[in-house]
Amino acid sequence: MHKFYGKVPIEHASSLLLYSKGGMIQQLIHNLKYKNHPEVSFFLGNIYAHQLSHTNLLTDITAIIPVPLHKNKKKTRGYNQVDGFAKAISTHYNIEINNTLLIKTIKTSSQTTKNRFQRKGSKKEIFEIDQTQLTKEDNHFLLLDDILTTGNTLESCCKKLLQIPNTKITILCLARSI
Repeated sequence: MHKFYGKVPIEHASSLLLYSKGGMIQQLIHNLKYKNHPEVSFFLGNIYAHQLSHTNLLTDITAIIPVPLHKNKKKTRGYNQVDGFAKAISTHYNIEINNTLLIKTIKTSSQTTKNRFQRKGSKKEIFEIDQTQLTKEDNHFLLLDDILTTGNTLESCCKKLLQIPNTKITILCLARSI
């Protein structure tokens, strides 16, 4: 996707759905994130997995990495809205999910009420890598998120993951904003 061009090197990025304010996809994602409907993530993930089965995009993926939530937000919500998506892709392609390699260390406020300029935010590093999991193997991580707006969150995740030698990244999102 063009949002990452010149910022981070990625192998591929795509999304299943287009998100527009006030649209049906906004309602679906809102139900997933704020109305306690984590099953939406798995349902959409299964649809996406089926669509991807007509490609060879995920053939050399070594691990699935859902974008992590800060531990306090996960405790409040009760789940990471991307986990069902990860489970669907993992089940379909028999790829391991790694929920502990990438850690969100700084709690950030929700992006949903911010405009494009407010979302740019600070340049603080909000993600860290669990150094105990580093290996010398070649890695091709599949980074998953629910919605791509400015790309700042995914860019931050990529920058951290790319600090691991011999790493490539592919990004999939359930939806992207228009």
